[in-house]
Amino acid sequence: MGILLSIFSKESPLKIFLDLENAEPQTEKEIIIYKEASEVLNKATELLEEFEQYVGCGELIRKAISEPNEDNELAAWEAVIPLVEQQYYYYQFYEQIRVLSETLLREICTGETKETSNRLVSLQALVKHFVHLLDFVVRFDHIKMEKPEMQNDFSYYRRYVSRKRSELDINDLVVEDQVCDAMSLTFAYPAPMLKGVIDTVVNFKIKNVVPEKNLTAGLSSMVNVFYYLLENRKFESEETNLFCLRAMVGTIVIFDHVDEKGTFDKKSPIQIKNCLTLLANFDPKQQSLINMIKFSTKHWRDEKTKQSLKSILD
Repeated sequence: MGILLSIFSKESPLKIFLDLENAEPQTEKEIIIYKEASEVLNKATELLEEFEQYVGCGELIRKAISEPNEDNELAAWEAVIPLVEQQYYYYQFYEQIRVLSETLLREICTGETKETSNRLVSLQALVKHFVHLLDFVVRFDHIKMEKPEMQNDFSYYRRYVSRKRSELDINDLVVEDQVCDAMSLTFAYPAPMLKGVIDTVVNFKIKNVVPEKNLTAGLSSMVNVFYYLLENRKFESEETNLFCLRAMVGTIVIFDHVDEKGTFDKKSPIQIKNCLTLLANFDPKQQSLINMIKFSTKHWRDEKTKQSLKSILD
């Protein structure tokens, strides 16, 4: 593993090699955070595989609605229960991801802004886990967008509980009413995991847990490092490059919500033109990531965002 540093500017990019495949924690504090993060993130792959296999019970629900009788309604109810249990697990994991995103960024972005590059190197195991977190977030939201039946299943569960509450035993309820409300609001968003991380980081900024300049310096530096790693083909593995690309796009989106002027401002510390060009030309084409820039950022549709930037992704 090698480390190459240069002075950071948009003309002279931040050149750091971070080992996103094999980096290990070095200090006692980093080891503790790394292990806590690993306990969460080690579940991510299995969760995504399970989510990809999610099949709603739309046919049973439609039959229960169009031909309402006790048998049809009970069949739909019994089919929807395990699906709501599955969704509840996703919601619990969503809460863990929010907490973990704050934990990792608090550590990565602490300290003098002029030392940001050094911190990325010294804490590259935590940066690796932040990349892993964003990789999961992006992939989960992509799957969710292809599962409209997920919300239909949950809506039927809520309607059934509302109508049959007096007849149901409390043990028949998968989740409490208050949690139901929170789940409904969370999964109503097209990209709920990303929205959760964005909200967490924005609140993190508002509470001034870490000064805003540290937070924006850390996020922008990571974007530029991810760009450097991809542009200079530092990894042979296609999987690692996609891993890094998803993190680059996810961090661009987060920065755009955290920084007042946003990612696309002419004074942004992010090499956004280069990042967008790399994304547009990435092989194989990553339309879902392009759509993230267009629809999940805060300032993409602003009039002040140059058309020359927008045309890169057209």
